[in-house]
Amino acid sequence: LDDAAWKRLIDATHRIADLVQTRFGLRLVFHPHAETHVEYESQIETFMEQTDPDLVSLCLDIGHHAYSGGDPVSFMRRYHHRIHYLHLKSVDAEIQKKVQAESIPFATAVGMDMFCEPSRGVVDFPGFRDLLDEIDYDGWAVVEQDLYPAPFDRPLPIAKRTRAYLREIGIG
Repeated sequence: LDDAAWKRLIDATHRIADLVQTRFGLRLVFHPHAETHVEYESQIETFMEQTDPDLVSLCLDIGHHAYSGGDPVSFMRRYHHRIHYLHLKSVDAEIQKKVQAESIPFATAVGMDMFCEPSRGVVDFPGFRDLLDEIDYDGWAVVEQDLYPAPFDRPLPIAKRTRAYLREIGIG
């Protein structure tokens, strides 16, 4: 985004945050996402610097953060006071290298199984767990794995293995 477009994004975010807070008593939680204007760690940091912490919180999707080259554990350590919602997932290291080397679009990368089970990916889940304990995290989290297209019978076994892994390491 150029400076004018970035300003429009921040202004619109503040207007929406104010609306949902005053009309509905809710807090806006912004989700940085792969292949958007707020994707890379530097863009997320700029967004956080320019938004009002009393109005705008962050959803840290640790899989998308890793997909875009960020370190979700380090980022969470620095910005946990603004992060009230988590998407827990991970990224396959080999597919990530291929996607980056060949500039493969996000949707295609998802179809290549870019996102994988937490026990098999690049995100340091034991380190993330330790950090959540250290900062006494009390926000929300959703465990997910981007899968599409996916046969009907594929998600349930993945969900069971993921739940077992997260319990094994003390998350959930």
